[in-house]
Amino acid sequence: MLSRSQEQEKIMFVLYQCLFYERLNNNQPDLQEMIEETFETPYGEVSVFAKETIVKALKNQKEIDELISANLNKWKLERINLVAHAIFLLALSEYKYVEEEIEKSALINVAVTLAKKYLDEKDYKFINAVLDKVL
Repeated sequence: MLSRSQEQEKIMFVLYQCLFYERLNNNQPDLQEMIEETFETPYGEVSVFAKETIVKALKNQKEIDELISANLNKWKLERINLVAHAIFLLALSEYKYVEEEIEKSALINVAVTLAKKYLDEKDYKFINAVLDKVL
C-alpha cells in the first residue's frame, strides 16, 4: 500500500503525461490504462483518493489553469515546465475539489517537495510563491 506522499507523486506523473499529450495535440491514451501503468496495479486497486484527484484535476483544468495564470508574474502558463504545471494541478485539485479539510501549508509542502525532487534547484521557490498566492 502506498503512502499519501507516494500516491501524490504518482498522481503528478499521470497529470504530467496528460499535459504532455495535450501539448503535442495527440490523442491521449486511455486514462484508466495510464493510471494502472503508473501505479503498477490494477485500476480497481488504486485508491479512491488518487482516482478522484486525477479526474477532478483534469475535469477542472481550465479553472485551475486560470487561477495559476492570474498569479504568474510576467510568465505565461504555456512557458512553465510541464512538471511544474502537473504539481500545480495536483495541489489545487486536491485543495479545491478533493480534500475538505487540508491545511494550505501541508499542500504547499507536498508541492515544494515534489519540485525539489523533479525540477531545477530553485524552481521550488516559484512553486511555493504561486501556491501561496492562489491558496
